[in-house]
Order: sequence, then structure tokens, then C-alpha cells
Amino acid sequence: MEQDALVASSQQVKLPLALFTFESNKKKQLLFDPSTKKICGIISAAFADAICVFENGGWLLMLQHKQHGLQEQQEQTIFLVHASTGRRLELPACPSVVDGLFVFYVGSSEVPLVVACIETISKVPTVHVACPGDIYWSVYKNMEDSSRLPQHPYTRVKCTLIIDVVLLGKQVVCIDYHGKILVFDVTEMSWRTALSKGWNERNAHFLVASSGKVVLISCRRFCGRFCDFKFFKLNAEALEWSPLDDTELDGSSWFLYRGRSILAREEGKRKVYTFYPNQWGGSTPIDADSSRKRKVAHMKSLSSREKSITNIFMHDLEDDVVTKVLPASIVTEERHWVQSSVFGGPFQ
Repeated sequence: MEQDALVASSQQVKLPLALFTFESNKKKQLLFDPSTKKICGIISAAFADAICVFENGGWLLMLQHKQHGLQEQQEQTIFLVHASTGRRLELPACPSVVDGLFVFYVGSSEVPLVVACIETISKVPTVHVACPGDIYWSVYKNMEDSSRLPQHPYTRVKCTLIIDVVLLGKQVVCIDYHGKILVFDVTEMSWRTALSKGWNERNAHFLVASSGKVVLISCRRFCGRFCDFKFFKLNAEALEWSPLDDTELDGSSWFLYRGRSILAREEGKRKVYTFYPNQWGGSTPIDADSSRKRKVAHMKSLSSREKSITNIFMHDLEDDVVTKVLPASIVTEERHWVQSSVFGGPFQ
């Protein structure tokens, strides 16, 4: 892999890196370090016609989609690759009709054991599960959820719209558009569900897992970016949210992106990093004043990629100042955060 000077020094960088994809059919992608403001290129055959949809323990989950003419493939190739060793683990082909958020659990042997794809829009909460070496995906639906929980009074069609997902140990924690909390255990293959109190559907919401807890970040959308951040922690047993203590925010920097948000520790800092413009599930803009547009965005397939102008905003929560991090906006197809340690080795 070709790497610039940044990668050599990224082992000392504690802040997450932004991974940018310019063209999904190219082997080269870019890494941006928000602490040094430097950009480097990385090249790997794993990036050809593929995007990274989740990262855990040094492993990257890659989703490969090819289009033949005007017709989309019915299945997408999905595989795991280790960023340092290049070791590759194959997974069953994933149906392209499934627009989902991916996570995977890494066992004590430091090898991924279970991969889960949570459908973002479905009649009932649905997760597809597979292990490396399997020949098909198993599907688990929470059929009890639709009958036990009340239907939202303004929803004509009862359905589940997942807006974010995190992995906490062996549990996949999800939140839906109406504030429903859904937890799926990847070892027991079981669901738990509860409703959030005081939920505001007009806000944007992100989930972050760190130090054995799940944090919900709620914020308003304004002119394509976020503001007025509020933080809540999840009681894993009662499935209830409570405000995060002010002292718990000290020394924290939050890097937000749907399905791949990261918490980093910076002494004396209270910051939030977001991509600009505010986009949902790829490159579909969200209109805060239109519930129809918000819901259509959930239906956008992961394979449907459009280029968009991208920058990063840094929100200083103490000084209430918002600044652009990239020296100049760039055009990308995909962007998300990765741990700085992922590309510290000779990724081939």
C-alpha cells in the first residue's frame, strides 16, 4: 500500500481519522487527521469496487457492489479484511435489496465471529446474521414488537425505521425514528424492546458505544449542519435514557456518523466533529421540515452512491464556536470515521 507521511505518524494520533472515498471503483482512498490537518492516500485491492461499512478490532467489513448497465445485482459481495495483515474472511453474498447498517463482534481470539446487518426499514425489526464461512444469512425478526408496542398516532403504515446502531459487547443497540430502543443479542439471537420518553422526532440522533455504555446524542439540524447537542446515557437493564452528567463530558470529543460514531478523549476538551453537509445514509440530504423526505432517506440503498461536496465541522461546546476543519471542501462518494490505529500497519 502507498502511504504518505501521515500514516507513519498516525500511531501516535489518538483522534479518529476521516476515511474518504472519491470513487468506489478505485483502489485509492484518503485519510484525514483532524489533529494535524494532514491528508494521505492509501491504496489497497480491498477498496476496489468496495466500501468500508464497519470497523472493529483492526478488521474492516467491506461491501462490494457492481452494476451491470442499468440493472443492479441481486447480491452484493461482503468480506472481512484485517487492516494490518491483509487476512481476508469470506461471508455469504448479501441481498442488495437489504438496506442495512452493519456491525460485527470480535471474540477473545481477536477474530470476527458474528456479523449482523440491521435493516433500516422493515415491517418489524429485522436483523440478518452470518459467520465467516457460512453459506447463507440467517434472518431474525422481532414479531412480538409490532403487537406489543403501540402504533404512533401519525403513522399510517406501521413499520420500523432504524436511524442508528451501535455494538456494545455482544449486543446490537438500535434506535428507531420514533424513539424505540431495540437490543439484539448476537449470541442468544434474541430481541429486547422499549420506548424512549420525551423523544423529539425532528432532531437528529446518534448512538456512541464506549467504556461499556451507550450514549445518545440528540441535536437540531440547521442549514445543513447540527447544533444544540444534548447527551444521554442508556440504562442497559431498564432500557431508559438519562442525561449524561456534566463532568462526564469533560475531556470528550465526539466524532459522529450514522452507524460509525466514535468517542475520543482529549484532556480539557468538549468537542463534536460532524461531516458537512448533514447527510443521511450516504448522500441523501435531510430536510428537517419534511417527515416525508426524512423517511425517503432511510430507503436509499447503500449501493446507490452519489458524489457530494464534503467538509468537517468542529463544534466547540465550551466556547460555542463552529469551525471548518478541512482547508477546502472536497468531493466524495463516501465518508466516515475510523480509529487511528487501524492503518498503523502495512495494510496491503
